[in-house]
Amino acid sequence: MAAGQVFQVAGLVLRVAEVGDSDRMLTILTAEEGKLSVFARGAKKLNGSSLSACQPFAYALFTLRRGREYCYLRESTTRETFHALCESLSAQALAAYFCEIAETVSYPGGEASALLQLTLNALWVLAEGKKPELTVKAAFELRAAALDGYLPDLRFCCSCGRESLPEGAVLDVMNGRLFCGDCFQRLYPVPAEQGNGPETDGEGTALRPLRIRGETLEAMRYILSAPAKRQFAFAVPERAERNLSQACEGYLFHHVGHGFPALAYYRQTGEMRRSLEAAAKRLKRQAAEPSGDGDAPEIGED
Repeated sequence: MAAGQVFQVAGLVLRVAEVGDSDRMLTILTAEEGKLSVFARGAKKLNGSSLSACQPFAYALFTLRRGREYCYLRESTTRETFHALCESLSAQALAAYFCEIAETVSYPGGEASALLQLTLNALWVLAEGKKPELTVKAAFELRAAALDGYLPDLRFCCSCGRESLPEGAVLDVMNGRLFCGDCFQRLYPVPAEQGNGPETDGEGTALRPLRIRGETLEAMRYILSAPAKRQFAFAVPERAERNLSQACEGYLFHHVGHGFPALAYYRQTGEMRRSLEAAAKRLKRQAAEPSGDGDAPEIGED
């Protein structure tokens, strides 16, 4: 499209940057245009018509005028704000993390319908609050990595061809391939105290092995093969939840090449929640304990 042309596009606000006293610069993910930078004049005004559409996580229909460097917002119609995310600090932090990932793996002018649908579905599931956050996090991370071109082959052991691996397997994070435990130990023998395994295959090919449980592998296979509408319709046993989160996070981080500030904040919210829960338990226990048989001394009593 030529500069100056006006067009409409539906998009999700991934990031908001304040500009001056009343303006904002938005990063919007769209299906047809990929990632767009949009200047929203007067977006911070309380009586502005585009106030709700210029917030993080807002999904809206935007009318834009294309400029040479970025687009200019003319008007908007808000479709969804995921307001329920504001009720949970950890859910809000995790949603921000998803938006940071989406911004990283999307590109201006590129088709991004699958990534947009994935991100919208993830925000909806988070806002509903019916799925464990670590499970939603893992599903988003692995699917986003696959959409960015880093699809791991988890169908079978790349050495012996075994498909059924209930006892677990070894994921080669570097090369996106899978080994059964027996083949990995045979090909790359390593003492147990050295952890997951060697960092090269002996021929110079880099490895980054990560041991995953059988339940983790089945969940990762589901994440990669499920239809978009059923992306988060799975569950893992509690014993495998953290292993799944670590595997998907490690795979994404390795191929993206950097971390994300919102993830660090999400972890801080988890630490805060655990501290508050521990303090509440202590107070409840103290309240249930007897205060003693004697009367409290008078003030000033020796």
